[in-house]
This record gives sequence, C-alpha cells and structure tokens, in this order.
Amino acid sequence: MAEEHPHLWLYAYREDAQSTRLGEPVLRPFVPVSLAYGEESTGQLVGLVDTGADAILASDLLTEQLGIDLDENEGETSHAVGGRVVTARYKTVNLRLHSSDAETGDYREWQAQVGFIEGWHSDGLVLLGSVGFLDRFTVTASRFAQAIAVESRDAFDERFGAVLSV
Repeated sequence: MAEEHPHLWLYAYREDAQSTRLGEPVLRPFVPVSLAYGEESTGQLVGLVDTGADAILASDLLTEQLGIDLDENEGETSHAVGGRVVTARYKTVNLRLHSSDAETGDYREWQAQVGFIEGWHSDGLVLLGSVGFLDRFTVTASRFAQAIAVESRDAFDERFGAVLSV
C-alpha cells in the first residue's frame, strides 16, 4: 500500500557489479523502484539516484512490459549519459519507491515523465534525476556513512527554512 505522507527511509549504498575503481568495488546510492502504467507494472528495478542527471531515464524495453506505445510519446530530447548522447522519448508513468525492507511491501508512489531510451545499457536500471525524483523528495546522501536518506519534499524547508524564494 502506498503511503500518503512519507517519512524518512534509509538505504545503504550498494556495490555496482559493473564498476570497479583501482581494483576495488564501487558503492553507489541505489534504491529499489518500479514503474506502473494502467494495470501493468514492472518488478523491482535498480534506481540510481543521480544528482547530475536532468531527468528520470530508463530502457525502452520496459515499455513493452508496461504496454506503452512510444510512438504516442509526450516529447523527446537528447541527453548526455555515460559519455554518449542518447535520445529519450517521454511518457508519464507512475513510479514506486520501495522500502529498503523488502518484507514490508511498502512503497511511495508518484507520477512523473520518464525518458525511455532505445538501446539503454541495462533494462533493470532506472536513472533517478532532478526532474521527477529529486524535485519530489528531500534526498540526503553520505558517502562517509555509505547511505542515502529519502524524506518528504518539505523536510528540507522544515529543517533549514526556506532558503530560496521561488
């Protein structure tokens, strides 16, 4: 069941099985997410929280599972990802951020545009960027603690006050 007013959720950094640095494992801020569209949904995928990413990006292979026709997209644009330029076709879907405790089945659900990319390097990886994820939650990452905290969007203002006027 989705929570209406989410609280703090903590996630440990996890090893990136596809990366090493000087022969050592690379730890990243991965969180469990899934996508839903209409009556269809994916299983849990790996969401990489990326403060340098503009948007939420995922493989177009997931659209087959969700019953999405990308010929009826909401727009497309180019992004620089992983040293190459890719084209993303956007569609609004429901996203679910799952609890780090897989046994509870709890998740937070929201709608956002996802840019689906043909030939994405992993059909199980969702890049969670500024628009659609970081603008929906307060996210605190600590490389030292090797953990990430995801809180309600208002948590930052409650803690620090309104820093910028919009």
